[in-house]
Amino acid sequence: MRFFPRKALVLFLVLGFAGKAWSGSGAFPDGQPIDTRMDLGLFGLLGGGMSYSVGGRRVTRYQDFKELIYPLRDEAASGLIRDAEECHFAADILYVTGVGTGADVALFFKPTPFLRVDWFDRIATGVVAAEFFWGVGVLLDTSAEGHKYNAVQRYNQLLSKKDQAFLELKPQLTLTQQGPGLGLGCRF
Repeated sequence: MRFFPRKALVLFLVLGFAGKAWSGSGAFPDGQPIDTRMDLGLFGLLGGGMSYSVGGRRVTRYQDFKELIYPLRDEAASGLIRDAEECHFAADILYVTGVGTGADVALFFKPTPFLRVDWFDRIATGVVAAEFFWGVGVLLDTSAEGHKYNAVQRYNQLLSKKDQAFLELKPQLTLTQQGPGLGLGCRF
């Protein structure tokens, strides 16, 4: 009887690692751009959004985006994906707060009679109260999707520039003792 917990623990660990390897989780292929496709939902009627994939594997979690973007050490792309995650989190909090507020309003406040059916008037009043939170949540969620899309585009742009050599000449206005002058800044 003493060996059963050890065998169960070993079996649990083996199945856990095998399940993780089988699920395909792990590092994404290096140097591949993130494919961006617009998902129109049900025939474009329900909105939809963007879907992202790398090498045929869908990228859905913010942790996956971070694993792809952070190794490039680009502050702009990293900041965009952090902002996206924060906006999405704030939107989720507002959705939950809206549900709680709507339920409180429906249960504890006597609504103005609309159809003279108490339960329907209470539910309608609760939904109206919740919609204020949901509206702000939708705005934050839309902002999060925009930040995520911009981070992916920045990532793809950095990958395409990484493989190319470039020479950038920028005109610069300089101030000297003789007055203002025009020069060229060179960057490789």
